[in-house]
Order: sequence, then C-alpha cells, then structure tokens
Amino acid sequence: MTIGRLLTPMLVLLWGCASPDRAPAGHDAAVVDVPDVAVVDAPDAAVVVDAPDAAVVDVPEVPGPVELGTGAERWEPRPRDGGELTLVHGPQGGWHVFGRVRLRGVTPDVYLTFTLTPVGGGAPVNLANETVRRQERRGLTLVGEVYESAWSELVILADGVRPTDVAGRRFRFGVRVERPDPERMRVLVATDERGVTVVDPAR
Repeated sequence: MTIGRLLTPMLVLLWGCASPDRAPAGHDAAVVDVPDVAVVDAPDAAVVVDAPDAAVVDVPEVPGPVELGTGAERWEPRPRDGGELTLVHGPQGGWHVFGRVRLRGVTPDVYLTFTLTPVGGGAPVNLANETVRRQERRGLTLVGEVYESAWSELVILADGVRPTDVAGRRFRFGVRVERPDPERMRVLVATDERGVTVVDPAR
C-alpha cells in the first residue's frame, strides 16, 4: 500500500471536520438572528388616586305610621325641623295653632294628644290633657292609602300664655296617638314631633 493511498482518506476526514465557520461549497453559512432580550418597562409603584368624595344625596324622609302636620283648611306637611306654625286668634278670644295627623297602617280609631313644648325645656304652653278621640268618618277620612284628619284640631294656648310669649320662639310640636284597649283603656300606637317656630301674622 502506497503512502498516497493512505493520505487520501485522512484528507477527506480532515475536510469534514473543518472549521464550522466555513460552509461546504455551494452552501452559505447559516446565520440565525437571536432576538434581543425583550425590555419591558416595569410599572411604577402604584399611584394613589384620590377617590371622589361620596355623593351627598338628600334622601326624602320616609313617613312612619303617624305623621304630624298642620293646616286650617287642608293637610299641610311640616319638615322634621325648621318649619313654621301659625298662631291664630280664635273667635272666643283665645289663641291656638292647628294640628293634623296622617295614619299609615293604623286602625282608624285613635286618641290624639297634641303638645307644644319650648325647645329650651319647660312645660307645654298649650292646654294640658286635651285629648280627642277620632274614628273613620268621625274626624278621620281615607285619602288614598292613609287616613288623615278630616278637619283641623285646635291646639289651644294655656291660660295666661300670651301671643308675645310664643311668637318667634322655637317649639317641639308633638302628637301622641293611642288606640282604645278594653283592658288598659288606651295603648300607645306611635308619636311624632316637629321642630317649629311659632309665627304671629299680626306682628
């Protein structure tokens, strides 16, 4: 065997193991683009956002079983506080204000007791123990789903109380509603109260 015949296979092997940077004849070296590392902007620390103030909504008052009002000829509601009550000079020389009620879910057979008490404290300025009984078609009339006073109730100032003692002053105008009971005579149903200022139209 000649030396040339031994060198030929070795040259072939060396050519196959040539540097990978050199592609075989007729083939370009494969170039693979490696994507750059994705750069992601991390969000900043949580941003504190001032929440809007809670909306202030005037919620209308939901009437209870008894609602106190006034009115000479018809029902006139009064707000829970800040209303006015008109002082009236009666035909017999006395002074009074008008009271009315509305009843919801209450049997129309009740006793009504009105009070007019100074906000600063003290005894009521109207006649004490002026309680009246009112029934359906006898002082109470059905209007829609409620019973209300068929006429105005006179809340008369007590003897010795003058118009100047009450005009322009603040009072708690209240009503106590009771139902008849065969064993206890009367049982409390509910009460209602309004903060009012007594007004004298003559002043």
